[in-house]
Amino acid sequence: MVWKFDEIYMTNINGVRSAGVSCGLKEDNKLDLALIVLDKPVFAEAMFTKNTVKAAPIIVSKRHLEKYGMIQAIVINSGQANACTGEKGIKDAEMMAERVAKNLGIDKELVFVASTGKIGAYLEMDKIVSGIDMACKVLSKNSGRKVAEAIMTTDTFPKISSVKYGDVVISGIAKGAGMIHPDMATMLVFIGTNAKLEKDAMKKILRRSVDRSFHQISIDGCTSTNDTVLLFATGEKEIKENIFQKGLNLLTEDLAKMIAKDGEGATKLIEIRIEKAESLKKARVLGRAVITSNLVKAAFAGGDDNWGRILASIGQTGYIIDLNRIELYIGKYLVFAKNEPLRYNSQEVKNYLKNREVMVRIVLNEGRYNATSWGSDLTEEYVKINAYYRT
Repeated sequence: MVWKFDEIYMTNINGVRSAGVSCGLKEDNKLDLALIVLDKPVFAEAMFTKNTVKAAPIIVSKRHLEKYGMIQAIVINSGQANACTGEKGIKDAEMMAERVAKNLGIDKELVFVASTGKIGAYLEMDKIVSGIDMACKVLSKNSGRKVAEAIMTTDTFPKISSVKYGDVVISGIAKGAGMIHPDMATMLVFIGTNAKLEKDAMKKILRRSVDRSFHQISIDGCTSTNDTVLLFATGEKEIKENIFQKGLNLLTEDLAKMIAKDGEGATKLIEIRIEKAESLKKARVLGRAVITSNLVKAAFAGGDDNWGRILASIGQTGYIIDLNRIELYIGKYLVFAKNEPLRYNSQEVKNYLKNREVMVRIVLNEGRYNATSWGSDLTEEYVKINAYYRT
């Protein structure tokens, strides 16, 4: 038996209901407030942004998780990040938790709070309170897609992924299209499972999956104030830790690729594979160096087979690079090997770079470790989107 993708939602897990509503934070009555509710408190683990400027909901949710290590509700608003908003921001995030708790009759520390949107603007709490009240009234098992839509900002599509292994389910939603960089990005990810997991094991399992997925993507080299990945487990189905790890890896990599593919202004998904490195750390660092290079990303946007930029990007990592061993491929085309440029059909490579998904392989031939990174090209549209984001 193997893990398989399935077109289901988080609400297919027993004891999980949700709602996605519009409370007026976005224009045109777009969904902007999401609520996920569990029938009982469950174990949860989270990872947060490494940006030292942290948004109020990060501070509040971290405090709540530290008290019980459990959650019973998740409330997310989009449109306003509640970041760099001082003590009022903290009070507003606490108020969101309190309002959910009051509606559901639970402890406020069991409510996980997240926000995403413009930095430096206070939450419109009258709208959010009204939205929370509305969401609590319309909780259902049929709103999985609405929740994914409600957490979007500049995303062009809702990011949903689910995998199954027998009767074990892992389902997740994500948002993210800009301020995406290793160590997580403007990225919210919420993952639920019906698996039975030990609390201590959850932390290790989540860390391993994030390290190989969300920590390996980049769109613009900017980390956010609000980045969050949350995993909760309802504890219904027994499964071995190593088997669950494989399923979570599959799901997080799928969501990470969706985020990279949906980069602001992006026209293509770029996959960088580092192969046969002397260590896993080196493989990951080199992959991230390529995917974060603006010169590489701009070349790919223009369909330019400028492979010299790829080699230059790995050379600035501080690691020793033996060009006499390296093989560099763009798609199936070997363009550089044994410290020499190779003859190849440049026009064929340029045609390949017109695809919506492209791949680069850098084979170091020095060890046994491999790593993959994902990102998007850098286009004029990205500049336009971010030049007028607040206006």
